[in-house]
Amino acid sequence: MGRRARIRHNQRVPERDQTTTVYVVPHTHWDREWYATFETFRAQLVELWDQLLALTEADPDFRFLMDGQTVVIDDYLEVRPEAKARLDGAIRRGQIQVGPWYTLPDEFLVSGETLLRDLQRGIAAAEAHGGSMRVGYLPDSFGHAAQMPQLYQQLGFRYAAVWRGVPLEIDRVAFTWEAPDGSRVLTAYMGNSYAQGVDLPTDPAALATRVASALDAIRPFRPTANVLLMNGNDHVLPQAALSAAVKGASGRLNGTLVRLARLDDYLATLPTDGWPQWRGELRSSARANVLMGTLSVRAPDKQRHFAASRTLERLGEPIAALTGIEANDALGQAWTLILQNAAHDTACGSGIDAVAEASRQRSVSALHIAETVVEHGLTKMAGQGQVWNPSLFPRQGLVEVEGSLVLTPVVAGGSVGDLTIQSASKALTAAATRLENTHLSCELLPDGTLTILDRRTGLRYTGLHRLVDEGDAGDEYNFSPPGFNPQVADPVRNFSSVVVETGPLRASLEARFDLAVYDGLRPDRQARGDRETTLPVRLRLSLEFDTPRLDLELEIINRTPDHRLRAHFPLPFQVVESAADTAFHVTRRPVIGPRRDPGAAEIELPTYPMWSFVDVSDGRAGLALIADGLHEYEVLPGNPPELALTLLRAVGWLSREDLTTRTGHAGPGVATPGAQVLGGHRLRYSLFFHLGDWERGAVWRMAESTLTPLVVGHGPAIPTAAPRIELAPDTIQMTALRPRPGGYELRVLNASDGPREARIYIEPQPAEVTSVTLAGELRESLALADGVVRLLLPAWEIATLRVRI
Repeated sequence: MGRRARIRHNQRVPERDQTTTVYVVPHTHWDREWYATFETFRAQLVELWDQLLALTEADPDFRFLMDGQTVVIDDYLEVRPEAKARLDGAIRRGQIQVGPWYTLPDEFLVSGETLLRDLQRGIAAAEAHGGSMRVGYLPDSFGHAAQMPQLYQQLGFRYAAVWRGVPLEIDRVAFTWEAPDGSRVLTAYMGNSYAQGVDLPTDPAALATRVASALDAIRPFRPTANVLLMNGNDHVLPQAALSAAVKGASGRLNGTLVRLARLDDYLATLPTDGWPQWRGELRSSARANVLMGTLSVRAPDKQRHFAASRTLERLGEPIAALTGIEANDALGQAWTLILQNAAHDTACGSGIDAVAEASRQRSVSALHIAETVVEHGLTKMAGQGQVWNPSLFPRQGLVEVEGSLVLTPVVAGGSVGDLTIQSASKALTAAATRLENTHLSCELLPDGTLTILDRRTGLRYTGLHRLVDEGDAGDEYNFSPPGFNPQVADPVRNFSSVVVETGPLRASLEARFDLAVYDGLRPDRQARGDRETTLPVRLRLSLEFDTPRLDLELEIINRTPDHRLRAHFPLPFQVVESAADTAFHVTRRPVIGPRRDPGAAEIELPTYPMWSFVDVSDGRAGLALIADGLHEYEVLPGNPPELALTLLRAVGWLSREDLTTRTGHAGPGVATPGAQVLGGHRLRYSLFFHLGDWERGAVWRMAESTLTPLVVGHGPAIPTAAPRIELAPDTIQMTALRPRPGGYELRVLNASDGPREARIYIEPQPAEVTSVTLAGELRESLALADGVVRLLLPAWEIATLRVRI
């Protein structure tokens, strides 16, 4: 979590005195799809835009914030293309604010690059229509990632504005939010939500009374003499008579002025210093729900989105950048689909079944486009008998060639190697229930659990991968166990296992069994069902000859509703924190139990997000869990502590009001039978055993190697030397390699808590390398010495290089 708030006592922000100005900001919050489909909401959106354009033309003083996103412009102009000039004019005049986002994203269920591209596309689109708001405005995202202030600062933003996730330590209307690299942004806290001023009276006297009530409500947050009142809510239309009402109300409150304003009018009044400070992510449920159950609902759709994102970012764009193929239109189309799926309700899976189906099709289409780009690029990169390494560090690995497993040579970063015959240099054995290599010994037991000996540390892990099934009387937003929530004793039935691969490169076991669980809930939803049912399971374990990593593939048929299935991994050491990858960061979180802040509507369950891995360590040895599209984990305190990975969460309602973990609804009470995710599932994840913590153990690069395949070429061999790009030391990670005219753009991250000198090896030597901000502004020209660029990077800094070839 973030560090505790710190207040600078040498400076003091003045609180509200006798003269107060209330800044009324008309707006809408536009969920593109949620409890209704995109098509249904777009019909309402067209009505909103029609009214808004007419209103701005009739009333030059009217102002409106179009929710900080630009996809709503595209969606409108597809229906009303003739309205473009009127829309652009209203934006140029400053009456309508748009951007900086393309869609308002979830910050934990998409990649860091997706967040950045979302901002870059939104800013470019808004500028093309007349100008972009430059505020990190995310009014309804379910918590906020640690590195957002760095993204905002590099894009030139001075301000952000948030509602959810802010902890009790922040007790003012604004705070200074600091990223892990030290970047800071002054952040307005909408403590009473973005809807406090919805449906304001248009009678001046009644409006004055409502404003007085709003001032009383904001008083606990000790505002300055300038107060923000957000006039809007989800899918609301502008209030045509509000401008006149505001003018009429302004003189009716003693010492209080009321004005219709843009959001940045209010932000410009905030003093720059003296506010509480917060460092890191914002995921507190103290004053607003963060709805952590969305991390695991509709798991298959999250897996598809993860696959599409990784294929686009780690294969499609890099191969286009390295080969120079013409793929900009295709890549842009794929990004459009990814970004539309990044919208928070869509990414979270917190919508109706029809929305989930539309999202699913976008992910499938984006994946297909990215794969087509890769196939095209391979014709220029690697042919038959060759293999491409898409990672920017040397790799050796296993690939399939004509149905046979082949060990590649060590292939330079971003480059191509010949598939010469390589033999395993270390022993690998397999028996009916045992796998062994020089690093690990793995025993599969009849209860379906694993005992693993890490030979390097001498640690023995017992009871790994115990499947734990619990009832879930919650909804798409929150897990909520029923009051009576028993588990079946000895749930693994009809267990059998066989050896399916014996080496020498990889050995594998396959177990089949039935997992006995209680079937659904009783009608009153207060207890699990009385009847047992079984879920057929196929578990495949694979161990390569020279890696301390065990790969697992679990196939399961879900036959029952209203439950949560997790895999538990007991630890042979005590841990005080976990470390999980998030957007441009590895975020540390304390090992704690559930908690509820005073007055909070939601119990803060310590089920946390990860993008691709979570690591636990006592500093001497560690275990990393690397997951292919599974994003929810928890570390349960105890002796021993246990790491839990959520595999499935099956629920049947968008929202319910009878949860034990949340008070009241979080959305409409609509049935969502598709969220029960009945049927077959294939889940892939790996256990990586290492020395030290996640950084010393090079967990980031192991996750990259596990989830990003080496790519076998086909067709005629490519005789020309392949390019090479390598990053050193191993804390320097690539987050993007994308084509641009005359070369490519390379984005790297110093994934370390300390400063590092990055060394970037580029062959053939380029004509020029420059460092730019995320906004594309020149930072410096970088010297090239024998094809090496050296760059000193502070902890967690994101650096973008433009390479001209």
